[in-house]
Amino acid sequence: MTTPAGGVHLRRRWNRLVLRMQGGLDGDHADRILPWLMATGLFIVLLALDAAVLRAHDGGSGLAPWLQAAWRRRHDMAGTPVAGVDPATGTWSVVSEPILWLTRYVPAEALFASIQAAAIALAVVPLWRLARNEARLRVAAGVVIVAAFALAPTLHRANLSAFHPEVIALPALLWAYLHGRRDHHKRYWVLILLVLACRADLGLTVAAMGVLLMSIGKRRTGALTAAGGLAWSIVAVIALRPKAPARGLTPAGEFVARAVTPLAEFPRVFAHPIISARELLAEPSVLFLVVVLSPLLFLPLVAPRKLLPALPGLTLAMIADQAVQRVAQRGVNSLSPAAAHIAPAMAFVFIALVFALERVGEPSVTRVNVDKRVLIALLAGASLLFVTEAPSSPYRQPWRWGSRDATDGAREAAARRVGDDDAVAVSPQSSALVAERAHLVELPPRPDGLTATRVARIAGIVDVVLLDTTGTDPRTDQALWPAGQGQRVVSLLEADGFAVTYHSEGIYLLDRSGG
Repeated sequence: MTTPAGGVHLRRRWNRLVLRMQGGLDGDHADRILPWLMATGLFIVLLALDAAVLRAHDGGSGLAPWLQAAWRRRHDMAGTPVAGVDPATGTWSVVSEPILWLTRYVPAEALFASIQAAAIALAVVPLWRLARNEARLRVAAGVVIVAAFALAPTLHRANLSAFHPEVIALPALLWAYLHGRRDHHKRYWVLILLVLACRADLGLTVAAMGVLLMSIGKRRTGALTAAGGLAWSIVAVIALRPKAPARGLTPAGEFVARAVTPLAEFPRVFAHPIISARELLAEPSVLFLVVVLSPLLFLPLVAPRKLLPALPGLTLAMIADQAVQRVAQRGVNSLSPAAAHIAPAMAFVFIALVFALERVGEPSVTRVNVDKRVLIALLAGASLLFVTEAPSSPYRQPWRWGSRDATDGAREAAARRVGDDDAVAVSPQSSALVAERAHLVELPPRPDGLTATRVARIAGIVDVVLLDTTGTDPRTDQALWPAGQGQRVVSLLEADGFAVTYHSEGIYLLDRSGG
């Protein structure tokens, strides 16, 4: 039995050990290594989740447009984009062009997944340095901030869907703000150019960051940044003349519409501010903000000036989301593209979190101490929202992802029978399997969108139809194809000269020759 004196001795030894560990972690050496270790760990997890989703043929609504865009670059821009607008040129995503060029040497799906996971993971490093060097927070606060970032449901939604070049702007904005504070001008301007190259509407986020820099005394740099960012987006609106969607969308069409609509809505925000304000106060928009801020206990609002650059991106994303939802068909609407468009704004949400913790903490000689109860509450809030809202929550059993069932096998078997030069009409669930071709038409996800007139029009422009009747509503997980509807559509196609060449597990392949 331990004596009281022995108990006191053990406590003293434990306290000394804890102090030595804290001293080691608070040193410069740990600050150089620890963020990179955390970023590497996050990258491995995100990439593993991506790989599992892609293996299960569930790369999101935007995978087919990007796979076709890569194929078109390898074939002198032959054919027409599946959604009517190329996902790179339609948004001035200059940074996408070298990535698409690399698909000549690296499988496109693996490249897209790796770049997207790496972009999110790399944001950990500047976030850590802002917390430790600029806000002077202790290691515990820095670790909690990184954990809240890694658990953000919005970023997990973005990671698990196809490819979003705007996600590359997330670490670039964090690094740019860090270098802007330190007057590292060359690095700063290179990063600003990278952000602008991700997508045209990000010029507004860059302009808002310029205003933030002016507010902390970097007036010349901030003014040039604000002017350059605003000019970039205005010129893009004039040159591209983007339009909001005005008709029913297939999943690929929804993906591209979500990319184009923020820029299309930009002039309307200023032309009709009252209408825009009404949309921002609508319930869907408020819920949008709740999902972004509630995991962080709304602490970013404690540093409103730092949160300012997030507002243009969040505002355009919320308004664009409503514009897309008004015309999207049932079975189409997916929050993953919307989440990706918010990703750049998340940089400033977490910058605001860092400086909010600095504000609520107590300064010591060298560091700012944040009450551990605040940190525990922040970590609990981030964890609870992750398990309830994130698509990779344990409730979704991500450890079971990556398996293929008989339906997946049937899709692959049907796709292998499609010729490389065939013009194909395909259901959304199977579009990524046959996307690498000049002419691809995506079918409506529901049978009521395939009327006799619509089927006849599609049959007149394609050689092969890959009909997948296994689709489910992404919101309710209910089947979209009632019994007998698949055979009805097949009968319409047969009346237009097609013949079934493959049928298994609700998957039909039809072509004109029947061979």
